[in-house]
Amino acid sequence: MSVSVALHTIGQTPRPDLTPFLVSALGVPDIVVTGALNGLSLTEIPPCSTSGFPLETRLSDGTRVEVDAAFLAPLLQANIDENEEKVQLHIVLCAGEFPTLKSEGALIRPFEHACDVFISKGYERLMVVVPFDEQVDPAKRKWQNAGFEVSVRSMQARPIKSPADQWLISLAAGQDANAFVLDYVGYSRSILNRVREALPTPIYDLGYLATDFARAIIQEWDELEEKVLTSTDSID
Repeated sequence: MSVSVALHTIGQTPRPDLTPFLVSALGVPDIVVTGALNGLSLTEIPPCSTSGFPLETRLSDGTRVEVDAAFLAPLLQANIDENEEKVQLHIVLCAGEFPTLKSEGALIRPFEHACDVFISKGYERLMVVVPFDEQVDPAKRKWQNAGFEVSVRSMQARPIKSPADQWLISLAAGQDANAFVLDYVGYSRSILNRVREALPTPIYDLGYLATDFARAIIQEWDELEEKVLTSTDSID
């Protein structure tokens, strides 16, 4: 079975930094990559609302931009709708909260999936790290609204000369948390693994958590198809 997958980014395509890795990670050759900001210039992207949720991404020329989740949601939905007949599995490559997104097929939203996982494991207290300072308060509200006690820190608080893995390890030390959460997509797996080896507390990266879930779905579909084919061959 060749499962068709759509990766929905919040920035602009192409994304050569993401596509090869995800093709390898998911084990599927047929991947569509969309960009919510495709076709828009920098001046067409409104500033983030003070009450909104700022997300950071980049344009095709490499320009870094902050975009409000509320502005991105209908653009992501349009890309999902456009690819409904082409793919079976949609993955939103962003850890922002997008409760209104929907699909006729399978849809993975990293934040919503992480909430399901943490609730199933009985986690109540989270130590959360976000990429930049403006996300600290919105992220705290996001996780609290989902029912968790949460402490949130920004990666921008890391001293310039402090290695990321060592800073994350020291940040988690002494925290009374059930889980340590990197609240974004695209962190280095090698750094994540070093932090995981050093901490007794489980550590989760929302991007890898979503990728693992997608791989499990694909494997389940493959196994189901194999059973159907085996059953058909037996009848013949």
